[in-house]
Amino acid sequence: MTAALFDLDAHPAALTDLDRLPADIQDSAVHHLRCLVHSQHRGPLLGRRGLWDLTGCRRIYLDAERRWRLVYQERSPRPGASGVIYLLAAGPRSGHQVYNTAARRLQLLSSSFAAAA
Repeated sequence: MTAALFDLDAHPAALTDLDRLPADIQDSAVHHLRCLVHSQHRGPLLGRRGLWDLTGCRRIYLDAERRWRLVYQERSPRPGASGVIYLLAAGPRSGHQVYNTAARRLQLLSSSFAAAA
């Protein structure tokens, strides 16, 4: 495998997300994270999703049915450092759960949306 072009970092709760995935989906997540840090593929860019803004974030499908996702950011490198793949959330797409989680972690949800949820 090629040398890593990105470092990997994660929101602390995103690591818990990974631990809670079904075993086969967890294996897929690890595989995709490895490919991301080696710049072997990238997920499509996200934008606005209803009341939340995930502009600058990307997603990766973890299964053929597209029920499970990773949401991450590619963060710019600091001088003399690698770029960073920053994992925000891992989980089911159902009910936009993974996107809601990522948005909360980015603190992008408006207070009115948070009160309505």
